Amino acid sequence: MAVEATADEVTLSVLDEGPGMTDAEKSRAFDRFWRGQGLTGRSGSGLGLSVVRQLVTDDGGTVALRDAPGGGLWVSVTLRASPRSGG
Repeated sequence: MAVEATADEVTLSVLDEGPGMTDAEKSRAFDRFWRGQGLTGRSGSGLGLSVVRQLVTDDGGTVALRDAPGGGLWVSVTLRASPRSGG
C-alpha cells in the first residue's frame, strides 16, 4: 500500500500478487453484485468495489484498476485533498 499527496489530491494505491483481472473483468468489477471468476466457495456479495466507487466519485474522486507490475491487480483511489487548518 502506498499513499501519495499533493496540494490538491491524495492517492491511495494497493497492489496485490493474485491472479489479476482481464480487461473484461476490470470493466465489470464496479457492477453491483458482480463477482470475478474462480470465487466459488468464497464469501462476498459483489458489492465492495461498487460501494467504494460510489463513495469516492460522490466526493469528486476516482477509482482505477490496472495490472500490477509482475502480475496481480493495482487499485488506486484518488480523493480531493482538504485544506490544512491550523497555524
